[in-house]
Amino acid sequence: MSRLGDFVNKGVRLIVADDEAAASIPEFEEEEAPAPKPALRQPAPPRPVREREIPPQAFSEPPPRKVVRSEVPATVADFAMVYQEAGIVLPPHGYGVDKVAEMLENRRLAPLAPELKATAVMAALEAAGVAIRDVIQDAVVRDKALDAFEAAKEREAKEARAGNEKRIAELTAEMDSLLKKIGTEIENLKRASSESEKAFLELQTRKRQEEDRLHKVISHFVEGGDNPVTKT
Repeated sequence: MSRLGDFVNKGVRLIVADDEAAASIPEFEEEEAPAPKPALRQPAPPRPVREREIPPQAFSEPPPRKVVRSEVPATVADFAMVYQEAGIVLPPHGYGVDKVAEMLENRRLAPLAPELKATAVMAALEAAGVAIRDVIQDAVVRDKALDAFEAAKEREAKEARAGNEKRIAELTAEMDSLLKKIGTEIENLKRASSESEKAFLELQTRKRQEEDRLHKVISHFVEGGDNPVTKT
């Protein structure tokens, strides 16, 4: 289990600046496209109660769809594909962990300490009727999706290794068998060559003996070097 999941299982204590420090925070402005044309005024969303602690049961929603075998490659650089495969969708109000990350990077908040940045963003979320627990929940389900993705890829890696090792063993056995067969054939060829050379030498010996016999017989009937039977 990830550290985030472990913390969530125990509940979450939020970091919130006190009122005096919060009063010094500049007004937060999101860096968005120009506002649309004025429309009928809608009532402002109710501001959620600012929480300092969130109990673990607040994160008891079902985890994202379990991915036993992922079609997303392990080399993926953008985890958006992982989240999509896991069936993760943004909360209805559209504020997820990525949106809040953008808010924290707002240039107006750059000089602030982390606690004051968090307070400014939480104030903006409250104004939009967004509970911070929704943002944390979005991070939790994404974290679980990453854990499931990692587990799926670990299984795939183990299966690939097992399959590859099996095939390597098969090929090694085939290679050993082929090498043994080739070795046997080489030895047979060497033995055949040796036997062939031995047979030839024996042939030469018998040939000389036979030529000597023929020469000796014919020498009885011809003079001196006129014997037509050659000896080599």
